[in-house]
Amino acid sequence: MTPHEGRATTVSTVRTWRPRREEGRWTRSSAIIGLPFVLLLAATAVEPLRVPILLVVLVGFAAHLVRARRGATGPSPATFVYGACVLVTLTAAWSGVALPAEARDGSSCAELLAPFAVYRAAGALLVLAAVALVVRLLGSTAGEIGIPPPSRAALALAVTALAVVGIAATFVGPAVAEPFFGPLPVALGNVSALVPALLFAVANASMEETVYRGALLRWVMRSRGPVVAMAVQAAAFGLAHGVGSDFAGSPLPVMAATALGGLAFGAIALRTGSLLLPIALHAALDLWIYYANACLQT
Repeated sequence: MTPHEGRATTVSTVRTWRPRREEGRWTRSSAIIGLPFVLLLAATAVEPLRVPILLVVLVGFAAHLVRARRGATGPSPATFVYGACVLVTLTAAWSGVALPAEARDGSSCAELLAPFAVYRAAGALLVLAAVALVVRLLGSTAGEIGIPPPSRAALALAVTALAVVGIAATFVGPAVAEPFFGPLPVALGNVSALVPALLFAVANASMEETVYRGALLRWVMRSRGPVVAMAVQAAAFGLAHGVGSDFAGSPLPVMAATALGGLAFGAIALRTGSLLLPIALHAALDLWIYYANACLQT
């Protein structure tokens, strides 16, 4: 992704994302940037580690910010990586917050403020507020993480994708998921449940796409380039979806499928320069998850 701009460019400029070696060892900068990756993958893979690691990466992010301001320089690549890891770990940690019993017993399926949807919307507001704060602290912009002003054509495409893919996924999703989560007797006939289902799906998609395909992908690209950035965000996304007690068998197929989805959404985000279409597709694929959790027939 490094522009050549038609001029002769040194190797160090073209390959800024490649770790440098000094006397056979990784440079200190590479080690500093590599540490948050290890912490990030550990946090997404192991639920009890999420809050402790969130505190660790918060300290690392704050330390790098202080160092940048004392040196009167801009934030280093490591500062951006730590900032992205704070946001991803916060997102993962929120998923461990316990839901009330009525959120998944089917009794609140059609409620406008159904607990299952409100819980996710509250998490999205928290995480997106954190994104805005971190973007400001880093001197970044919404456009840099894939949130430019949308065009009418982009909005139309996103709405169409949400409607078409959402309808198909809502009816096909439970059958596809049954081998991995067990029988899902979903009450799909309740049309009034569509509003909380949309609230859940759009909130969840906006939160995860902004964090994974926005902050993590774009800010890791600053120092490691698109290949490593794509791999890191997809791996973290897949690992984060392999935690929990809902699996009827091994979570590995779900983790692999989710990681592949992360790669696809990442490619779309880079190709279009926007998170709008990935959010729409992600939300469409998440609609059935609301029904499978809040609208189960007992």
